[in-house]
Amino acid sequence: MPSPDPASLAGVLRGNTTDGAAVLARQAIALLRDYVARAPTGGLRAATADCADLLGQARADMAAVGNLVRCWQDSFTWPDADFRAAALAHCDGVLARADRALVETVGHARRRLANIPANSEILTHSASSTVRATVADLPIRLLVTASEPGGEGRRFAAEMGARCLEDDEGPAAATRAAAVVVGADAIGAEAFVNKVGTRVLGEAAQRAATPFFVVAESYKWIPPPQPLVVGGPFEAVPKALVTAFLCDTTPGVSFRPVGG
Repeated sequence: MPSPDPASLAGVLRGNTTDGAAVLARQAIALLRDYVARAPTGGLRAATADCADLLGQARADMAAVGNLVRCWQDSFTWPDADFRAAALAHCDGVLARADRALVETVGHARRRLANIPANSEILTHSASSTVRATVADLPIRLLVTASEPGGEGRRFAAEMGARCLEDDEGPAAATRAAAVVVGADAIGAEAFVNKVGTRVLGEAAQRAATPFFVVAESYKWIPPPQPLVVGGPFEAVPKALVTAFLCDTTPGVSFRPVGG
């Protein structure tokens, strides 16, 4: 099997417009692992560094991708001996830490939502894999907005057996829901990034005193002074609208201790 081209691997990340930040961050490390496993031995150390740079820069709109690749780069010893084996093991280690971050985040979020009465409505927007893991099997009635453009909320609702609302129905639903729970593609100092349509839900929730939670692994936080990048069908949502960010504090993955 021929060695993968780093530029084509970065193109895989750029072409993935279906999955959210957490899935794409893991995909970046998995693609790096594939490169290390198949690339020629000669010059592998330098080639791996170049491949990691390309993958880390491939999705500037999703800070989690660059952050997790940077975590891999900064915590790797870059040995001269047995480089391939060490790099592969390090990829596996970072993926395992990202998995622990998901488990911790979901556990934190589920404990926070445990006080919501059974059969209450919880509203979400888009199709966050972290939100999916959080609400799975909870005794609630999940409402999902269609989340146009793209309509991934329709697919998410169908997969979860939830009720799908048109986007213009979302603000009214936010006022009567027990909570609004969304994911994030990036979290900056003053705002977080999520699918367009999130801000109006946050504003409606704030007016109605509905809790508005953001469930996101801590590697989605942007370390200063890195700017918050917003593009495509995404928008910046003021953090002032958020009741709490429900995150992990996994060593080696977190960029700051977070939670609430």
